[in-house]
Amino acid sequence: MKKSVSVLLIVCLAVAASLFCGLWLRERSDRDDVRRLARSGASEAYESFLDYASSGDDGDYWRGVAAFRSFEQAYQMLAEGTNREANYIFCNEVYAALLLSPDKSREHIPELCQVMELLSKDVEDVTGYGRMAELRNTLAG
Repeated sequence: MKKSVSVLLIVCLAVAASLFCGLWLRERSDRDDVRRLARSGASEAYESFLDYASSGDDGDYWRGVAAFRSFEQAYQMLAEGTNREANYIFCNEVYAALLLSPDKSREHIPELCQVMELLSKDVEDVTGYGRMAELRNTLAG
């Protein structure tokens, strides 16, 4: 009797461990997908703002703003529940400035390109978010 309970308990623990491992792998895969989405948005924003800097075409600027929003939303999911949520706030305030004050924002395209270049390489780059905070302060002032 004790032996059958032990075997049953071992089987239950093995099933639970397998289930936990599967869920953990799925969560990790989902986070990697969100990280790739954020990096893609950051790269697109960087390229669009770089194109705007060389061409002055309004379409490039607005394409950059849209890509920045995609980056920002993906980063929000990535930062949720972590100590990096403040970075999302900086991004959101920069996005608001890009959208609501395009003339003022266009004056700071070189700084925006520098920030987005850093974040397109690594969406969790601490230096990139430090520069994002500086850009937010510049655009708010």
